[in-house]
Amino acid sequence: MRPFAIIAPVVIGAVLLSSCLVGPRSCEAAESASSHYLPGLTGDIFMARPPQPGLLIANTVYAQSGDASTAVLQGLIEVGIELDLVLNFLSASYTIEDIVLGGSFTAGVAVPTGYANLALSASGPLGRTVGTEAEAVELADLILTPVQLNWWFDDLSVKLAEVIIVPTGSYDDDNLVNLGRNYWSFDTLVAVTWFNADTGTEISAAPGIMFNTTNNATNYQTGTEFHIDFAVNQFLDPNFAFGLRGYYYNQLTRDSGSGAILGDFKGEALALGAGFFWTPDPAQGRLVLTAKFMHDIFATNRIDSHYGTVGLAWKL
Repeated sequence: MRPFAIIAPVVIGAVLLSSCLVGPRSCEAAESASSHYLPGLTGDIFMARPPQPGLLIANTVYAQSGDASTAVLQGLIEVGIELDLVLNFLSASYTIEDIVLGGSFTAGVAVPTGYANLALSASGPLGRTVGTEAEAVELADLILTPVQLNWWFDDLSVKLAEVIIVPTGSYDDDNLVNLGRNYWSFDTLVAVTWFNADTGTEISAAPGIMFNTTNNATNYQTGTEFHIDFAVNQFLDPNFAFGLRGYYYNQLTRDSGSGAILGDFKGEALALGAGFFWTPDPAQGRLVLTAKFMHDIFATNRIDSHYGTVGLAWKL
């Protein structure tokens, strides 16, 4: 099963974390009821397995569709948000052959581009409902993974990574919708994978803590965020696995700044779904295809969504 470890850094930080949509005029838990954390994108299998030395190229398409029923627009009216988002992550990572601190060392970068459609509906004091809609096709925020360390202990693997999201994406505070978020985020992750080669059963979990700087255009600082992605897979044959996917999100500290008019309004969410992993025989473990679908079981002060991803990775 060693060849399948190439999927571990499939998106370095890209499938790990990414840019998301900003609606700068709305205020929810985390600005616009979303953040740089994108649910379920740490990976689908072997989240902590050490990757093989060399260059890995990956492309992942992420799709999200959902809504948030409550928000504040200019502090005056209730707003309903409907979001359709598609992001494409082109990423590259390199694992050196030398051992570093007893494990493998990987660094990588991911460039996301995408499409977003945001619709707002507002209820005024006389019961009248008005709406507006906007869309964008833009560059999102760059994702850097300067440090990723992996260790392997028989059936157990451990990963430590630092991901930096750089505000390079398109952003204009006069626009209703942006694919850049106009602030930095720093995410520290620890992943664990247990794999029983005799039964073909794998369990992975990847918790992380994300710290965010202030969006100076809106004077809004999203609070510190805890998130964990998890997967349970069963290999049906050496090249194909199917199983459970999910994530849990909890905002640990309140949003701050003059733009955070709702005060202590923290978000929480949980999603479950299913996905598969496949590597074709002719590729000899160098080509990997993954896909999944998840649905929010609950989403408090977050955009209640369906999520889908399709990823392709090639080990050079």
